[in-house]
Amino acid sequence: MLAPRVLPPQYTAWNRRWGAPNGNQRIWARAVAKGMPQLTRRYPRIRGPFAIQPNSDTRRFEYPWAFSVAPVHPPLRVVEIGGGLAGFQFVLAKQGVEVINVDPGTDATGIGWPCDHSSIDRLNAAFGTDVRLVNTTLEHAGIADQSVDRIYSISTIEHIPTEELPGLAREMRRILKPGGTVVLTIDLFLNLVPFTRRVENRFGWNIDVKAFLDELGLEKTIGTERELNGFPEFDPEDILARLEQFCYGQYPALVQLVVLEKPAA
Repeated sequence: MLAPRVLPPQYTAWNRRWGAPNGNQRIWARAVAKGMPQLTRRYPRIRGPFAIQPNSDTRRFEYPWAFSVAPVHPPLRVVEIGGGLAGFQFVLAKQGVEVINVDPGTDATGIGWPCDHSSIDRLNAAFGTDVRLVNTTLEHAGIADQSVDRIYSISTIEHIPTEELPGLAREMRRILKPGGTVVLTIDLFLNLVPFTRRVENRFGWNIDVKAFLDELGLEKTIGTERELNGFPEFDPEDILARLEQFCYGQYPALVQLVVLEKPAA
């Protein structure tokens, strides 16, 4: 499915609680950020975890959706692929679950953003969390077979070179426990193939979602095939004709939403 334009009330409430997608928007917090920016840099809690890394406006739907589609509670062990310095990992950790952020940072072979242990340590201290950063790709992260309950990827896969996606899919399937869940959001750029002849932009590519899901080999529980690039039912003209129904931000991109489960043993 594609993220709709209208947010459910509970998503609006979630964003207000956590300051998603771009930091605490309460009047006092904005006033402090504007008048004393050095104070907000020193004390990240003033604006909250989502003020650290710039986000697309589409995250106003992605974050609360990803949080709500699968229960988050201890003693779950979760992996976020490409979490960077974004706030979602810290919200997960505040629920009492073990969170591993697997992100190579600027060493990514595709498109990467700064992310290192000192930054994560500082944010953990600020937010009272214990997110563990593994500063590499999932293939080299050393995560044991069938040891993870949830895998999240929030608008990350479209930044990864196409030739690396089959290996990523195999690793995700390998580390996921039977009965575990994968939650994916994947950008769909309106200025690239299949909407235009252009192949890539400064943010990435429109990946073949069907090919990636086929590699994963898991059961799709959420995901409308007519709204997922690569499926036979997907029609670019149909998407453009219904554009007003969907959530998109300052950059011309929609968001594909998918949830998959690994069958229980």
